[in-house]
Amino acid sequence: MKQYEKLLYQSNTAPYWLAMLFLVFNTYQTIITLNMIDIVTAGILTAEIILLNILLSFLVFIVASEIKRYNLRWAYFGIGTGAFQCLRTLFVSTTISRVMRIHIIVSLLMAGFFLLTAALISMNRSKKRAFAAKG
Repeated sequence: MKQYEKLLYQSNTAPYWLAMLFLVFNTYQTIITLNMIDIVTAGILTAEIILLNILLSFLVFIVASEIKRYNLRWAYFGIGTGAFQCLRTLFVSTTISRVMRIHIIVSLLMAGFFLLTAALISMNRSKKRAFAAKG
């Protein structure tokens, strides 16, 4: 058996579970953010946070399912979404307490890191799998 032929028969589970960790940290960040919102200003901001969380969760679930099958195109979506998640730290409000701000920033960065790592591992393995399929 050649070096990368085993990739033809096994699924890409490590990046899949790393992408699932994105969902955990993204949900944690959303819960913390929603708990901090003042009831008086809750209107549109709450809807934006919830819709963004639903959109990101849906997109990352599809990315995780596709990178499990070595789909290279969806790994690029994973890189874009992970980078977007890391850039969201720039828009965390400075009016909240320092401890809560640190919790939000760390959870955003961890989620982005896990998704970027999953996408990069998947890209590497997808290219190796394509090489094994040709040879």
